[in-house]
Amino acid sequence: MSKNLKALLAQQAEINRKTHHEAEFSDDFDIGRKHTKIPLDRITPNRFQPRLAFSDEGIRDLAESIAQIGLTQPITVRPLDDGYEIIAGERRLRAHRLLNKPTIEAIVIDADDGQSAAMALSENIDREGLTDFEIAEGMRQLEERFPKRSHLAKALNLARSELYRYLAFRDLPDEVTERLRKQPDLIGRRAASDIVQAIKDAPALAGRLNEALDLVADNKLEQGRVVAFLQQPEAKPADKSEAAKPIILKQGRARIGTIARTPTELVIKVSHQALPQDKAEKLQAFLQELLEQGT
Repeated sequence: MSKNLKALLAQQAEINRKTHHEAEFSDDFDIGRKHTKIPLDRITPNRFQPRLAFSDEGIRDLAESIAQIGLTQPITVRPLDDGYEIIAGERRLRAHRLLNKPTIEAIVIDADDGQSAAMALSENIDREGLTDFEIAEGMRQLEERFPKRSHLAKALNLARSELYRYLAFRDLPDEVTERLRKQPDLIGRRAASDIVQAIKDAPALAGRLNEALDLVADNKLEQGRVVAFLQQPEAKPADKSEAAKPIILKQGRARIGTIARTPTELVIKVSHQALPQDKAEKLQAFLQELLEQGT
């Protein structure tokens, strides 16, 4: 596994393309043939699948495409004692099941757990829709095989700086990790790396992280601004004695009303005697004009 995995996959894809046109398929699987058809009920999911969520709409679209033009690229599987485990092509397999097809074209290769995990992750890294968090989770499966991070980066054709950004996800607080398992697209690797570094520099910032992520989830804060949000001083609660203190309205020396601010309203009170109907109408017109200026 010292060779570049993506180069290996590209080479394998070219082999797949050629054999796809040359092979004559049969419903019976022959272990001596690398390109064949396999019954769907003999294929189990990849235990190292990095993708946490599959779009139902995406699977339906893929199924429609397969129904119209057929499968353009076989899936890749490895043999097990009682069937086969998929290495690459989970979405294609699901689309076939949606179409109630009995078999699927497949390339059968020999691969150990480490190779299977690496190939599954490599195939997904450049595919649209796989989140940075899902890629980072997939990398966990590879660390036993690639204990040196430089080797892992090389195997995945990643710059080491990019690899470290992915690995930053594991240093987030546990509650954030659990949140990402449910919503893996909440933040990307750059935001995760920046957040981890900010918390290392100032651990107290972690206390506001969930608040910031709530805003990101509600599209009220860009994920690239999370660290700035954490670092800004928290707004001090208003002095209740000052906030509750009303403004006194006077006519000459006589008190005729108040202006008071509550948490949700600005309340103006004026006595009827001091504000007859004509003046009340003028006040209403003035307030309406003032409010319209603010829109």
